Amino acid sequence: MYKNRLKELMLERNISNHMLARETTISRQAITKIKNNPFHDISINVLTELLEYFDISFDDFGTIYTREQCLQTLLPDKGFNHKNLDLLESLFSENLCISCKYQPYSSEQCLNIWSKGYYKKFSFSGNMRINTSLYGLTFEITDFDLYRISKNFTFDTFYEFYENFIIQLENYALNLGFTQIVININSYTDKDLDTRLEPRIVNSKDLKFLVSNYKYSNRENELIKMAIIKHLGYIEYCYNDVLQKRKFEKERINTYLDSLRHLTFFEKEKKRISMFSEKNLHSNHNTKKFIKQINSEFIPKEKLEKDVKRQWGW
Repeated sequence: MYKNRLKELMLERNISNHMLARETTISRQAITKIKNNPFHDISINVLTELLEYFDISFDDFGTIYTREQCLQTLLPDKGFNHKNLDLLESLFSENLCISCKYQPYSSEQCLNIWSKGYYKKFSFSGNMRINTSLYGLTFEITDFDLYRISKNFTFDTFYEFYENFIIQLENYALNLGFTQIVININSYTDKDLDTRLEPRIVNSKDLKFLVSNYKYSNRENELIKMAIIKHLGYIEYCYNDVLQKRKFEKERINTYLDSLRHLTFFEKEKKRISMFSEKNLHSNHNTKKFIKQINSEFIPKEKLEKDVKRQWGW
């Protein structure tokens, strides 16, 4: 990847888009694109004309980066700085009528967030971070808990609010140009069954039963979160074929059990544990990552693969 210095050069020499377009054969639209995205692909003809116009060399006009270096260069602007947190706060305020407290750390690439105390209907807290991966710029919700429901807060309203909260986080990541958003889902201890379980898709009837009849805990939080992100199109990340096969088998069993309307939630869970055991499908209590693409990748991952092969001489 080649990072150009066109914007910087034009500022140094007090050259406007209109002037540069008038004195070259390059259109103002092309100039704007190159200025706004320093990694914009430039044709050899346009590059040659710019080098001649500014009377500088290829090395003086820009710098060559690997794709990973390019992404790392872009990452700081996506951090949890004042400007970006103002955007997040405005999304919460305008769409959810709430306000939050924020604590950035690790060079503004990680964030602790929690609701302000005056919001009595519920409380929430979470942790988020930004990073790069093979698929581009990633906005990751590493932990998120929405809890302490008011007695006057119905399940349907609560579920709708929870879903809208995640949608606003998606809008934030979309506006800042992240390629994908990742949400972590954790296993939970079911005290009623005296065991630790992986969250699964649970129908709205069973979710409503749990929230309405039991003290709200990590169980209800992770199950609601799972239901929402699956509805919003998130896909579980499996890094090998064995895990992918096991995931499909577990999903098949879960779908079957959820169709048994005559069974209670706990009866389904007991049967699920039994069927997993019979098929030797041991539970994986590690955090599961669910991914959703929100922007097209402006730097194809194939370029990273080429960079890696070139670096290691493959």
